[in-house]
Amino acid sequence: MKALLRPSLSTFLVAFFFLILLFLGLFAEVFESQTPEVDIAQIYANPVPVNELQSLKTLKLSNKHGSFLFENTDPQGNLAGPWQMLEPQALRVKGDVVAKIIDALNVIRVRNFHRLEPINITSFSLDNPTLTLLFTNTRDKSFEIKMGLINPIDNSAYLSLSSQDQIYQIDPIEMTLESYDLAQLVESKVFAVNLDSLASLEVYGNNTLDLKLLKKDDQWVDQSGVVLAEAKVKRFFERLEDMKSFSILDKLNTDQQIFMEKVMATPEFSLKLISASGVRTYIIAPIKGQIPGMNVVKSDTYALSTDEKQSFVLIDKDQLRMLSTKSSELK
Repeated sequence: MKALLRPSLSTFLVAFFFLILLFLGLFAEVFESQTPEVDIAQIYANPVPVNELQSLKTLKLSNKHGSFLFENTDPQGNLAGPWQMLEPQALRVKGDVVAKIIDALNVIRVRNFHRLEPINITSFSLDNPTLTLLFTNTRDKSFEIKMGLINPIDNSAYLSLSSQDQIYQIDPIEMTLESYDLAQLVESKVFAVNLDSLASLEVYGNNTLDLKLLKKDDQWVDQSGVVLAEAKVKRFFERLEDMKSFSILDKLNTDQQIFMEKVMATPEFSLKLISASGVRTYIIAPIKGQIPGMNVVKSDTYALSTDEKQSFVLIDKDQLRMLSTKSSELK
């Protein structure tokens, strides 16, 4: 009878393992970290934080045609700008481009979710995206959006955001930004000027300061501190913004790049625009002779570039007349 009541080894082991499982279950219940609540409905509606993109400082757009860096000249970050392209060309961005990009992102519809893990990143081409948008808002917060491949079978696209740990399968956005080139992004005008944020302008001719306009107590003064006529100064900047390019030079070969660097080594004009965003410097020089392998230069053609001299816009000489303006003409 005692032998029957004596627990067997197997019974003892089963009880021991049951106690272990019970202990582990209680431990997990007590110490398990809480998963934060996620508004799934909102994420399905649109994962892009469009409200954070209403006041922007810069936008960098990268696609198969290269990378394009835009700077907002509006001190409050208003999407209307005007926007200045800094790279690869010194040109004014078309007035509605950035606002249209935000509008397109505002109506994204999510179809499905995928884990943000290496196999999915590769499978959906997010390691080699067709489009990258890098926004910096006026609070210096950055947001990067990457677009992967477009699935032709169900006409869907794949998107990731730097602020999210998901990959989103979405309806393709209305703007085909992955194929936008320079012509679709910029105007023929060279400069975007915002008088509200501009602090100073300097024009140099042959390394000599010919004109300086400085904002002081909401008035414009010249380099001698003489107050200038507001209407005349405004007209001067309007003429500056009206300056147009008739051609763009980029992706030059070695011989062409060397030729252009020699051209820009002796500029006839230098222009500095100083604003809350910093200093933008442009150099302007006449092109004498033909660029190797090209036939784009007319008589009295000038090239405008930034200090980096990576690309050039071509301007007729008569577009530059306003750079010879004297401060006495603005009084």
